[in-house]
Amino acid sequence: MTVADTGTKTDSRTRSTRKVRNTASPADQEAAILAAAGAEFAEVGVRRANIDEVAARAGVSRSTLYRRFPNKDALLYAVANDAYETGMQKLEASVKGLGPKAALVEAFAVGAEWVNSDPLLSRIVLTDSEIKSVTAKMTSLFIDMVTDRVAATLRDEGAQMPVEDLLEAVEIHVRLVISLLETPPSDPARNEPQRVRDFASKFLAPMIW
Repeated sequence: MTVADTGTKTDSRTRSTRKVRNTASPADQEAAILAAAGAEFAEVGVRRANIDEVAARAGVSRSTLYRRFPNKDALLYAVANDAYETGMQKLEASVKGLGPKAALVEAFAVGAEWVNSDPLLSRIVLTDSEIKSVTAKMTSLFIDMVTDRVAATLRDEGAQMPVEDLLEAVEIHVRLVISLLETPPSDPARNEPQRVRDFASKFLAPMIW
């Protein structure tokens, strides 16, 4: 979507949330824009997201927002990348010092909780069917990025298997997390954190060496 697609109409949400103009540094303004856009995308989805509303939430002008993000897709990718980096840092910290197999188990459990609990990632990866052409690209990119990052983390934790084998094994795990979240087990108890860890320990950890 281009700038022209967003129009200039200001809706009731924009009027109700307009802030005093943000006079912070460019870096702080960009952080405010990403936070505001993340909230907007998570609340109403990408197609219904209003760029004027994002600017109002962030306390910046439309021109300031568009100088940094020329269209809605660019903003979406930036927001998703920001959420991804925050989540990956949390995941990496949670597995540090565990060794490759235990790290895989913890990464599987933490990753499932991350995607399921983050409103933006959950919408992009799991539930936003309004814009399949965008979410499909986002999901594929997300899988590739997480696979590379988790594989590198497991290597740091001592995994010795060949690079291609490690990447393929991790990709299976990432895709399995998404599949289980998209179609949850009929027994809710199987989603409990310890059950998830037991499953990963029994069936997935043996794939890593």
